[in-house]
Amino acid sequence: MPATAARMLLYNTTGEGTYGSTTAATSKLHGVTDASLKINSKTEVVPGVGWLGPSPTAAEMMQSGEGSMDMVATYEEMPRIFNGIFAAIGASTSTSGAAPYNYPYTAPVTSTQVCYTYTWEYGATGALYKASGVVFNGLTIRGEVGDWWRASVPALCKQVTAATGGFTTAANVDRTVNPIKMSDTTLYVDAFSTGTIGGTSVAATLISFELNFNPNRHLKTFAGSKYPNSWGEGKTEASLKMTAEFNASAKAYVDELLGSTGAEVRRQIRLGATQGSSAAQKTANLDFAGILVDGATLFSDREGNITVDLTWQAQYSTGLANHFAANFQNGSSSTT
Repeated sequence: MPATAARMLLYNTTGEGTYGSTTAATSKLHGVTDASLKINSKTEVVPGVGWLGPSPTAAEMMQSGEGSMDMVATYEEMPRIFNGIFAAIGASTSTSGAAPYNYPYTAPVTSTQVCYTYTWEYGATGALYKASGVVFNGLTIRGEVGDWWRASVPALCKQVTAATGGFTTAANVDRTVNPIKMSDTTLYVDAFSTGTIGGTSVAATLISFELNFNPNRHLKTFAGSKYPNSWGEGKTEASLKMTAEFNASAKAYVDELLGSTGAEVRRQIRLGATQGSSAAQKTANLDFAGILVDGATLFSDREGNITVDLTWQAQYSTGLANHFAANFQNGSSSTT
């Protein structure tokens, strides 16, 4: 039997075009540390008149799938993940037409966005399956001192099928990727509406963070098929949790929460990482606007030093003109 470590996840970087149309993979996802694929089947036994036990009649009513992946976040792969969360831009932007190239993303505000849906090739030789109509249904990015940024992505899918043959050979190629490190990360905190995000760095404070974005997507099945015909969007939600050294900066947020002139603490927060310089420069910026919720527990402990946990709930900011945005910069002119 195949070894667990031999599992791979390949997919089509440009999307399916038509939802659920099985498309050959074009690339391997790098940095994946774990993945799963589940077949969801609704099968019911029909009650039989005169039977004291289960009847011999049964039927499958619906079938779909779901999956997930955990990965080390890299400057090269994160745009590909964001193409499945937000509007897929396909091509990059560059002021000079040369590297480095930027991939900007913004959360939907008043209308839905058209993101990519994918076909996954998942498993190992001899245990290979395809999932069509894969829709990313969330994103968690987290980081802790001494580690990389890590990402988790849940997904919904139309159908899972047993694959014939092996992985798409042309897609099963390794690429060079660069992990986003906490040691390259800077915390920026600015005024909620009037400040410019990324304008004020806060040093020697951030210990860990976890940013969650949930688009609340769902599969839609109609008469005539046991498989989903499409998928729908819901109201997005986002939050940011931070563990911070209880220094003057962190104390200011807590004291503002206790202030007599209003207890709402709102900020624009950027988590920015940079590696290299000039044409080889790579950056990752997560921009979040929110309000401090859940109070603050005084105190937590980190190796004998006082820390505080802060939870921010996303809120639209006129400064950011959104509640969540991101930008990635790398040396690739395309996500394909």
